[in-house]
Amino acid sequence: MGVSIDEGAGTGVLEADGYRVVEPVDTSTDDFDTQRHLNNAAIVRLFNDMRIAYVHGRVGAWWPEEIRTNDFVIAARELHVLYESEGLPVERFVGGMKYVGREGKAAVLEQRIVESSGGRAIARAWVVQLLVQRGTVVEWPERYFDRVREIEGREIPARARSVSRPWGPSR
Repeated sequence: MGVSIDEGAGTGVLEADGYRVVEPVDTSTDDFDTQRHLNNAAIVRLFNDMRIAYVHGRVGAWWPEEIRTNDFVIAARELHVLYESEGLPVERFVGGMKYVGREGKAAVLEQRIVESSGGRAIARAWVVQLLVQRGTVVEWPERYFDRVREIEGREIPARARSVSRPWGPSR
């Protein structure tokens, strides 16, 4: 991520969907399986790369230093991925990321990857992140979400943690 964005429809599709952070998604030959499709596991890694790039490229150098100084770990508690269409080796991709809320101590964000020239949806993700310090979930520093508000151009709503629901198929 970080190279110039094609002036294709993909960027417009993501911006129309409320993504203010839109970047090229760089793939390698290893990201494509023997069927010559963008591999599902590679898509999960690309989403992770996008989250890391957001922090390093947007939040600022103070945040990685804050992580090291306070022994923080950013943990993905939940990652839900919807695979929408196959990505091919001859295609280029752009991705968007946005914070959509805070629930209790969790930060909730959405991500999308689309084909850059036409905007065809490749995959989207919904992620719940926690900030952990020495094994205990802690509150995100307000300074972090002050910066996210600047990046996103809006307040990131916070609400009380909802009641845990059973996970998995119903019995």
